Amino acid sequence: METITLRADLQTTLTASASLEDKSINDLVNEAVERYLLQRQLTKIDAEIEAYQRLHPMLRQAHFGQWVAVHEQQLVDFDIDRAALYQRVRQKYGLRPVLIRQVAEQPEEELLVRTPSDGRRVE
Repeated sequence: METITLRADLQTTLTASASLEDKSINDLVNEAVERYLLQRQLTKIDAEIEAYQRLHPMLRQAHFGQWVAVHEQQLVDFDIDRAALYQRVRQKYGLRPVLIRQVAEQPEEELLVRTPSDGRRVE
């Protein structure tokens, strides 16, 4: 594994932050890297969602009801069986983010969220 060397200014800031938060420098670095990697994955999935929406008319016509996999803004695989598609995608792409979605009539799902009622009527 490669050794990571931080710039002196980052080391100083990190040491001060670790002291203020009563955490180890190692914990802070791990948290920062984890957040960074998660943000990269979310950015990639957002791009894949945009691609799915752009591809949706073709997908609806050719793969309605099937599960599709979108990677690098292209349709890379499809299957009626979500689990089978997932296995193939993981085998081929490993842990890289790949959008897997069932092709429905509309490109975006409508979600209804129920919230607890306080018993008052809203008019």
